[in-house]
Amino acid sequence: MFLEAKPIWAKGKTKEMNTFVVFETAFDQTSSAELHVAGTCFYRVYVNDKFLCFGPARAAEGYVKKDVVSLPNKNEVCKVRIEAVGYYCKSISTVRQPSCLIAEIRSGENVLISTGKDFKAYLPSTKVKKVERYSAQRHFTEIWDYRSENFMELCEVEFEIVDNSPNVIERKAPYPLYRDIDLNKIRNRGIYEFDESLPYKKQKYSWQMSEDWGFYVWDEIEHHPFGWAQRLVQKVTSDVETLPVFIKEGEYVLLDFGKVEAGFLKASLEALEESDVVISFCEYFEGETFSFQNMNVHNVIECFLEKGDDRTVQSFEPYTFRFVMLAVRSGCIHLKNFGMKTYEFDTSKVELLDSGNKVLDAIYTAAVRTFAHNAVDLYFDCPSRERAGWLCDSYFTAKTEYALSGKTMVEDAFLENYRLYKNDGALPTGMLPKCYPSDAMEHQAYIPQWTMWYILEVEEYICKRGHEEAKEDFKESIYGLLGFFKQYENEDGLLEKLPSWNFVEWSVANEWTWDVNYPTNFLYARVLECIANLYEDDECKRRCEEVRKVAVQQSLKDGYFRDHAVRNEAGELVLLDDSSEACQYYAVLFGGIDLLSEKFAYLKHLITEVFTPNREDVMPEIFPVNMFIGAYLRMEALLQMNEYKLVLKDVEGFFGSMEKYTGTLWEYKQHKGSYDHGFASYALVVMKEALKHL
Repeated sequence: MFLEAKPIWAKGKTKEMNTFVVFETAFDQTSSAELHVAGTCFYRVYVNDKFLCFGPARAAEGYVKKDVVSLPNKNEVCKVRIEAVGYYCKSISTVRQPSCLIAEIRSGENVLISTGKDFKAYLPSTKVKKVERYSAQRHFTEIWDYRSENFMELCEVEFEIVDNSPNVIERKAPYPLYRDIDLNKIRNRGIYEFDESLPYKKQKYSWQMSEDWGFYVWDEIEHHPFGWAQRLVQKVTSDVETLPVFIKEGEYVLLDFGKVEAGFLKASLEALEESDVVISFCEYFEGETFSFQNMNVHNVIECFLEKGDDRTVQSFEPYTFRFVMLAVRSGCIHLKNFGMKTYEFDTSKVELLDSGNKVLDAIYTAAVRTFAHNAVDLYFDCPSRERAGWLCDSYFTAKTEYALSGKTMVEDAFLENYRLYKNDGALPTGMLPKCYPSDAMEHQAYIPQWTMWYILEVEEYICKRGHEEAKEDFKESIYGLLGFFKQYENEDGLLEKLPSWNFVEWSVANEWTWDVNYPTNFLYARVLECIANLYEDDECKRRCEEVRKVAVQQSLKDGYFRDHAVRNEAGELVLLDDSSEACQYYAVLFGGIDLLSEKFAYLKHLITEVFTPNREDVMPEIFPVNMFIGAYLRMEALLQMNEYKLVLKDVEGFFGSMEKYTGTLWEYKQHKGSYDHGFASYALVVMKEALKHL
């Protein structure tokens, strides 16, 4: 895959957290050339001081995916700078591996430059090492120190050839769209006072990380901009102003992109004095003064500039934001320009919806944008807190990619990572991670139901999206999962007491997963059917019919389905009255029932006439769905029932208000969590399918 390049890193630093290494080279470019680059680190590439690309495409443990990027064709000295960060910490968006970078520049098959002999390595102190984690799911926040006593200490260091180098494989996902969006005005400006007495969260993470997870303790960290920004008492002093503007200590400006964007923040700053600038950002808030949203992330970047410094600062990592507050903590700056560079799936050739319904058209556009933000190197849940490749989410996002492009390039990459996964004992035999690439968490280690959705996705990938040749590639992982589930079949053939984190959906339904959960068993029946279809497995076909029959018999009562049954003291299975709307859709989609029969007439009535996107007190004995995954199951069920007008009405009810706030689609109905969630792009699939039949 590489002809000459060797994997290298700064000597002795391969297992240090948050290590910033710069690799530089120069050559006389007399013909067209390509950069081939890969690594277990994250990197961004500059050619003659101009941004070229960011990478890598993430891969399974023991592998790296190679980027191939054309260099600008100029007859001049070509200076290539690769800025790399080796995080070497646990996360659920990458696998912790020793840091390394591999790169070579080729003209045809002729290697002009390669790591191991032609690149010099530097360890600048520009990017501060000991900082807070950005989130438990991702890595570290960014603090940049460009003051002369730090920035000018760009010192060359020895590099080492890294042993046990990872396997190099080709990138399957398409290359992202880099597009500059520049703002020409600020929304408002104001003054602030720092009130140390205000309550604030020192650290805002989704769980308490163990020491092995990897972080710097509070007292090791010199700068805490996240805690500082939470304690600013802001006062608006003026409304819209055109850029550029001057901002001094005690002042801030609020910038508004108008809708949620995903990519790299960039600011053109000139320091009139030695200055400390804090850039805070979020996807949504109410009112005219900035506040962080209720999400477990540290959305801050801090920059230190010496007097006279005039530069464009671009965030190293991609983030997600609509609103940005730029506050001068000390000094005075001239903000010449502010904007961002997109990092997204290229949807520039996608034809948007023109249905005559403005609300549906706007939701469709929001769904396209949401997909673009969440389908770069793989499918991820959100482009902010996690960027993690979750199963089940991917089942819905994959439908979006195929509906938009007729291709599966991102899905190819996503599923390849799972095929390459090797269980090192962190999970039970046969089990797959709930998201990958990732490191195993200390709690909620896996989600049995998510691996069922993996099998459903693979069946569609092979049978509906044209990958019959890949069937054998998935057989080992699918039958490994089947072997795992067989251990938990009870005397009735149903799954009982599945271990770890059982997930049905984000509602009360998720509290009813023990001992026998009927939504899970309906899904299991569909799993068995998928395996039967893929591998002509008659036993799985027989078991599918058996599980469906028993699950319906046990859970149907008074015309609708109950969620679970538990063992009494005598060891007998007792059906409880707890019932969720989500359970009804699991039964409709996977239970093999006939909604046209008299037996299920009442259930059909409930689905089509009682249940709505925003019902609250109507029929409280059946608990309403939340957005994920209940709303999506409802839409799938309505399509299966040929209720095309109703499903379009539901799309408006579920997603209409989201688009107005952020131009993207969300994780929850409520204003919390991510406002830009990959699976939500499935709304456009529903619209396309329904409109096709109307």
